[in-house]
Amino acid sequence: MSSSLNSGKGRCRASMRLVIKPIKAVIELGAAQDVVNTALQAAHHVNRHGSKDDYIAVALPTLCRRREGMSAGHEIEFYGSENSLTKFLGLDGLEMLVRRGMLVAPELDEVYMDVGIEGTAYIRDRSNEKNTIGWRRRAKARAERRGRPWVDKDTSPAYNASILALHYGSKVVHVKPQTGIVSAEPLMVSTYGYSSSFADGAAVLPVAAEHSAELAHAV
Repeated sequence: MSSSLNSGKGRCRASMRLVIKPIKAVIELGAAQDVVNTALQAAHHVNRHGSKDDYIAVALPTLCRRREGMSAGHEIEFYGSENSLTKFLGLDGLEMLVRRGMLVAPELDEVYMDVGIEGTAYIRDRSNEKNTIGWRRRAKARAERRGRPWVDKDTSPAYNASILALHYGSKVVHVKPQTGIVSAEPLMVSTYGYSSSFADGAAVLPVAAEHSAELAHAV
């Protein structure tokens, strides 16, 4: 892996798919979220430390709406090359989950990106980021440097029950699913493994998501 950390978009070579799913006993014990968090952070680690030409993309096929809001569900799919997904499985967190028997045995499967079929893009939604403590602190410092008045106020948009909040340590990443058509264009995703908006070239994955009936189709 590279000694410098990546940021911004990178290309996902989605020739392989890896499903991470906790066993039934882990779900019943209420520890499935720990598995999900470990897997998502591992993908972010691979993307940050690897090649910008070999990112992992994240899909949430069991994402669903519950009374308390959106949930990622218990199953995560990761798309990438055999090289990137092998690195992913070799990280301490994933090896620990496998060693403790917490996962349904993960296997790499070939992926066929059939152009023209319907799939799902998992789009990072940044509309709430201007209300984080860090953003407001930086905005205040900029205003002071420029001699401008600063009023600290909540500028977050209204709560959106269709946006999923995922936690990466102290950072929260908001993601929303949207159906679209798989194209022949390169899949470009962030270091977290998520897509940009359709206006910026969404990375549509060949995922027949359980929540597809609830999603708005791309236009």
